[in-house]
This record gives sequence, C-alpha cells and structure tokens, in this order.
Amino acid sequence: MIKEVLTILKDKLNDPVNGLKDGQHSGDIAVVDDIAKHDDDTSGLDDKVVITLLNVEEESTLKNRSWYTRTAVTENPIIYDMKKQNPPAYLNLYLMIAANRNAYDKSLTDISKVIEIFQTHNVLEYIDSDVKKNFRFRMELHSIPFEQLSYIWGLLGGKVMPSALYKVSVIKIESVEATNINLIDEVSIKSIKVD
Repeated sequence: MIKEVLTILKDKLNDPVNGLKDGQHSGDIAVVDDIAKHDDDTSGLDDKVVITLLNVEEESTLKNRSWYTRTAVTENPIIYDMKKQNPPAYLNLYLMIAANRNAYDKSLTDISKVIEIFQTHNVLEYIDSDVKKNFRFRMELHSIPFEQLSYIWGLLGGKVMPSALYKVSVIKIESVEATNINLIDEVSIKSIKVD
C-alpha cells in the first residue's frame, strides 16, 4: 500500500490541469525516488521534484484491535462465522518532497505549488478494483526544528534544497490470511466437582 500512496501523490503533482507545470519539460516533473541519489549523474533526478519516504510509524491509537472477526453466514436466522486474523497495521508515513530543479526560483515555485496542491487536496483516496481494498488517507504539512532538518539533510547527502515534509495518515495494511475458528455450541459440565 505504501507504493500505491506514493504513486497517487506523484500523479496528483503531475496532473496536467492543476499539477506542476514547466514549459520546457515534456515528461513528469514529480517522481518517487530516493533524494539521497540526487548527486548521482545516472539517477535521473536532475530537474525533478522528488518524493522520498523518510519514516514509517505505527499509529498507536489504533493498535489494540481484536484478533477475531465475525461475519454473517446466513440472514434468517442470523448465523455468524468467526475467523482469527492478525489485526491490521495502521501506519503514518513521513515524506519529504524536495525540488531538485536546475534554477533556484523554479525550486521555490514548485515547492509553493506542492504546498498549494496538498492544502487544497489534503484527503486523497486509493481506488482498487476490489472495493474492500479502497482507502482514504490524509496529507498534513509536518514541521520539524532546524536541528532535525539539518540532521535529515546530513543523512541524505548534505545538499539542502527547497523541500516540504508531510505526514500521511493513516495507511491500513492488513493480512489476507485468516484462520477458521469453530464456535463453542455445547458445554459439558459433568467432569466438574462442586464441594
């Protein structure tokens, strides 16, 4: 699901009507890649806006979910079937969107446009052919102190460029593997002694 979310963001930024525009660029301006490779001549990140995943965090408020799910097998009379399944992991993604453009003024313009796009469209949706896999996620501008920003850029190669950090909340990753559970329909108390 992480790849799908980043692809949705890239497509939103490359939208031909409301996305990033450049009269000299015929292809996509926004790409999903590792900004740490920006100095590598073979990376293809020159003159691009790069979306990079920095961190993945589990949403602690949604962590305590049941291991058991109940589904209706018949309607009249209602009979339920129980399945044991690992609870889904709800994640927050921390992203950096950096403008690695050839001209500084283009970088500033692009970062301003990125912020404008995600302020206007801060709730996005992933739509799959299987309706059960559809989900929504929220984009939120994430501010960090200068010391942490300096540390991040130091890890990514040291060359600071105009960028914006975003928190994407909440991505649901769920296992499709479930174990059938037999319901208890009879209890035998003959072996219990009461004094």
